[in-house]
Amino acid sequence: MKIAITGGAGFIGSHIADTYIAAGHEVVILDNFSSGKRENVNEQARIIEIDITSADIDLIFKNEKFDVLNHHAAQIDVRVSVNSPILDAKLNILGGLNVYEAAAKYKVKKIIFASSGG
Repeated sequence: MKIAITGGAGFIGSHIADTYIAAGHEVVILDNFSSGKRENVNEQARIIEIDITSADIDLIFKNEKFDVLNHHAAQIDVRVSVNSPILDAKLNILGGLNVYEAAAKYKVKKIIFASSGG
C-alpha cells in the first residue's frame, strides 16, 4: 500500500513509518519540520516538505494516489495553544480539514487519526 503520514518526522509518526516500511509498504512523509526532525525519518521513506494548511495538499493527494492517510501533524505546544489560540486552530482544525478533504476527494481508502482527546 502507499501510505501518507502527516507529521511523519515527529516521534510518533516516524516510528509508524518505520513499522509500515518494515511491512513492505511505500511511505510518503508530509511534514513542515516545525517540530519534527529529518533525522527521525527512515531513509526508505519519501519526504514532501509541506504545511498541512497549504492548498498544494490537494495536488499532492491527486498525484500520489494514497491508499491510506495516517494523520499525525499538529501544533502540540500548550504554550502556543494558550497564547495563540487562532494559530492553534488554523493548524490543528483547518489543517486537518484540508488533509481530510483531499483524502475524501481522491478516494483514500483508510484514514487513521491520532488525538490526545484534549
